[in-house]
Amino acid sequence: MILFDEDKFLLEYARLAAPYFSDIIDEHAFFRKLLASTQHMMKNDGKTTNVEAFTNHFLADFSSLSYEECYTRFDRFYTEAFPKLNSLIKPATTGRQLLHHALEAGLQVAIATNPIFPKRATVHRLRWANVADLDIALVTDAENMSYCKPRPEYYQKVLDILGRQPPDCLMVGNDPVSDMSASTLGIKTFLVENEEEIARLGLVSAQIGDQAREVVDETKFQIDWRGTLKDVEKVLLQR
Repeated sequence: MILFDEDKFLLEYARLAAPYFSDIIDEHAFFRKLLASTQHMMKNDGKTTNVEAFTNHFLADFSSLSYEECYTRFDRFYTEAFPKLNSLIKPATTGRQLLHHALEAGLQVAIATNPIFPKRATVHRLRWANVADLDIALVTDAENMSYCKPRPEYYQKVLDILGRQPPDCLMVGNDPVSDMSASTLGIKTFLVENEEEIARLGLVSAQIGDQAREVVDETKFQIDWRGTLKDVEKVLLQR
């Protein structure tokens, strides 16, 4: 529902977050640690929540920093500085309209964003997309998920929470790896390809692609439909 240059967003995220840890780590080292901990979280095996996997890995090099203090510092960042990243975001033109029409049709809607951000940040992102007020059944985040895309376990968890079977569902996304991997469970998929509606994928998406080759056969990803967000509504009406 939001479009952005992934690498530009990541660099600005790190620049804004680094001051909250400047007493223990310099900005360049913070960026490297942020990437390493995010990559570790993306490989989470379900034993902890994603936010716990990230925080525990981040803390490994800082014996003087407690889990609670680390969480508090990131929480302050998400409250005070993270909203400034709104300037790098563009809402998808027809995103709100699509979700509104789906809800009007009686469909259950989940926003299955890759759960690498905690709830506080995800709420900001929903506001940026102009969909925070809609009756969304589930929004995945780092606090309610224990896996990340493209792991099949992530999608299975979403199905379990929603109480749905794969044939009941349609996964809509613009990433041919992290989103289309839902097809490995039998979920129908729609790849958004319209140029206006495609965010620029970057380093994190590349790492997701590498992980996909580790945990699932990428050649088995099935794309059932392609097109714009406007085309998604046509597919939903057919189902």
